[in-house]
Amino acid sequence: MLKKQAQIIITILFLLDLIIVGTCWNLAYFVRFYWFNQSFSLFGVLFPFAKVVPDFSEYFKATFVIVIFAAFCFVYSKMYNPKRISRYKAEFRSILKANIFLFVILTGITFYYRDFSYSRLQSIYFLLLSVLSLTVFRSIVRRILSYLRRKGKNLRRILIIGNRLTALKFIEKVRQNREIGFSVVGYVGEEKNSQLKEAYLGTYEDIPRLIEKQVIDQVYVALDSNQQSDLQRINYLLAEQLVDLNIVPDIYHTLNINPEILDLDGMPIIALRQSSVEGWNRVLKRTFDLVGATIAVILLIPFWILIPALIKLFSPGPIFYIQERMGLDGRSFNMLKFRSMHVDAEEETGAVWAKKEDDRRPPLGAFMRETSLDEIPQLFNVLAGSMSLVGPRPERPVFIKEFKNDIPNYMIRHKMKAGITGWAQVNGWRGNTSLGKRIECDIYYLTHWSIWFDLKIIVMTFFTGLKNPNAY
Repeated sequence: MLKKQAQIIITILFLLDLIIVGTCWNLAYFVRFYWFNQSFSLFGVLFPFAKVVPDFSEYFKATFVIVIFAAFCFVYSKMYNPKRISRYKAEFRSILKANIFLFVILTGITFYYRDFSYSRLQSIYFLLLSVLSLTVFRSIVRRILSYLRRKGKNLRRILIIGNRLTALKFIEKVRQNREIGFSVVGYVGEEKNSQLKEAYLGTYEDIPRLIEKQVIDQVYVALDSNQQSDLQRINYLLAEQLVDLNIVPDIYHTLNINPEILDLDGMPIIALRQSSVEGWNRVLKRTFDLVGATIAVILLIPFWILIPALIKLFSPGPIFYIQERMGLDGRSFNMLKFRSMHVDAEEETGAVWAKKEDDRRPPLGAFMRETSLDEIPQLFNVLAGSMSLVGPRPERPVFIKEFKNDIPNYMIRHKMKAGITGWAQVNGWRGNTSLGKRIECDIYYLTHWSIWFDLKIIVMTFFTGLKNPNAY
């Protein structure tokens, strides 16, 4: 029944999309020749004022051709594939891809069509209107469907195959995202698991009977990695069933950062450890760092004069202290700081962490470390590209040799450029505090990074991160 409903919804959606595209094509005519008829330049191309307004009938007659090609582009761009569990970003990409493809086709056709000259600017307005209108329309449709699913309508009855951590995590996600419209009928497995609150329906051999009796729409195989040998048996039991089959890979026993499904000549590959800062995100974060560090260097000019003078006055020796740290992808770099300890402070002790009431610090150095003033020169590390304004705090290689063996997933923090401040610091995990909690914060930052998250951390730094009781 639900599959019939889905086909009806998709058909209605398809027809409404085409109506929207046809409307946008005609609307673009009025925008170009009546509502926004003025000359301007775009990417070096001059779009002049339209002295002569062409006959609307020529554009109206072209609507049929536009709709035909739009139908092809929409289907080709997979705008009607099931999107219950996909994010809206993926749907927007499909809309954008379809419209750009349509725009290219129309540009090619009008280039060879000589009976009538269509406006280039009208085509650009059409592209913008179509993308905007379809995006808004699909957003409204999603909200309506989400509302109905929360009310118990348009639900998919699903059966979970698995009874361990992967199944448990998948069911938790289903509970947290009610708008996708999944109704978990129950789970099957070798035995009942008391941690799973859903109904235990039996063993693998009961699957064919349950699918028919419980009117299952979709089956989700959520096995742990040590249960993969059961797949062949499960596949045999599902061979003659007509339900939709989905595999939930076991990535909960492996740290996953920005997971993505790749395709190698038809073979799916799950990439688990990829940096979120790639492509345009890398450009955006680097631009943010350069602008922010430049502004900070200028605003802190009084400190560039005052602190070196005080260091020279109260602590004989060099003004700056250079220390080797480990940064992005495990590469070492020299981190710059205002010197806050006596010269040759580690000559007798070797590399050790600073501790409370550390006698290696002069009074001025203790104050600078407590207020993070000693870290101001790291702005030049940011400008040089070895550090970022926000990121996991860099550690000394000599300590990393110890930490990477004792703390699980410690090295993952080096998938992001080291930062002057970070999520761990603004949450109080700096200095001689729990390394485990610090790594948890670093991994959270890696998996949730955005430029807005960086801004949030910087704002929080001024309230919680500059002065910290654990900064020795």
